[in-house]
Amino acid sequence: MAKYVWILVLVGAASLGLSAYIDLYYFPPTVVFGDELRFLRSASHLAETGEFSVAGARAWEMPGTAIFIAGFIRVFSDAQAALLPVRLVQAVLVVLQAVMVGLTAQRIFKLRSAGAAAFAMVALYPFFLFYQGLLLSETLFNTVLVAAFASLYWWRERAFRIDGVFFLTCVLFGLATMVKPTLTIAPPVLIASLTLTARSLRLTIRALVLASVTYAAVLAPWATRNYLVLHAFVPFTTSASENLYLGNNEKNTTAGISWMEDVDEAVVARLRSIPDEVERQRAFGALAIKYIADNPVVFLQRAGQKFVRFWNIVPNAPEYRGSLYRIVSAVSFGGVLTLSIISLLIWRRQLADFAPLLLLVAYFSAIHMITIASLRYRLPLEPFLILIAAGAVSAMLPKSGRVHHGFEKR
Repeated sequence: MAKYVWILVLVGAASLGLSAYIDLYYFPPTVVFGDELRFLRSASHLAETGEFSVAGARAWEMPGTAIFIAGFIRVFSDAQAALLPVRLVQAVLVVLQAVMVGLTAQRIFKLRSAGAAAFAMVALYPFFLFYQGLLLSETLFNTVLVAAFASLYWWRERAFRIDGVFFLTCVLFGLATMVKPTLTIAPPVLIASLTLTARSLRLTIRALVLASVTYAAVLAPWATRNYLVLHAFVPFTTSASENLYLGNNEKNTTAGISWMEDVDEAVVARLRSIPDEVERQRAFGALAIKYIADNPVVFLQRAGQKFVRFWNIVPNAPEYRGSLYRIVSAVSFGGVLTLSIISLLIWRRQLADFAPLLLLVAYFSAIHMITIASLRYRLPLEPFLILIAAGAVSAMLPKSGRVHHGFEKR
């Protein structure tokens, strides 16, 4: 047992070491992408004024990432000085993700080897190591989302009692949405779906209702703040309509995500000149919906192209199509995807255990087939694909101790 623990400690240390190397030597001491600069500027504005704003837009994105980065800016008194500390803390978050995914895998498969495999795969996964070095929302969002699912399966271990763990799960899902809005109204359904393993309709309905109320309560301060500053009901963000338009307009023939190539720049300039933030987004949304209604066949064709982009095992972006990036991506994500499919076949008799995970995969896929798709938007699914894949890895390893948890016997 001691040897087993030391191996996991060494894997965790290797993850931190690789992340530190990437942070110090791979990335420059400045932001790399435009989205990083946006997050850094909104965090700086928040730290200086106490007001959340993205280039003047008051609800363009959820505030979680800006709040996270603003804390470092206040401590280090400078946005540039905060850059490396944020990266190094995100390196720690990757290891925390690995711990939580490992524990959840052990709970699902009842095998220590599955937990160890999941831990190691997350801790050393190239995409997680890369993204922790960027000031984006992905690493923070992944961490809170993984924590929400870890709490969800812990709740099942407690025989679905409506207790503190249940409410912790709801709160964590709410906090994840405060970082990234993609979840929208999905969390209560995800929570309730796991109760299907108990085969109690009453329990499922009760969980759905209570989760909906608690989740809404967590998001209520943000929606209330938006109503006060925008004088309109905005439960999530005002940027969703722009993404819908980017993915659905007559100039986008490749399902791309470029504001330089995949839109009519004159139309975008006209819409962005609308001074009211809410009205501006309504205009983007109306134009996108009209295009979809007028071109349903094209919309379905583009959705298929977005599905391919979303699930591509090699990078879509031209700057990352070099042979090294393609090999790393194909081996890492391609291997995880293959192993997760094999695992579902091996453990097909307990597919209900995977219901929330599979629903999350289906939901994210659908959202990005409707709006815009890229490998970056798939990243939140990859800890859970690794979790599932760990079941196949454990089946290939020598027999290991089976872990039993209270109310459930297999």
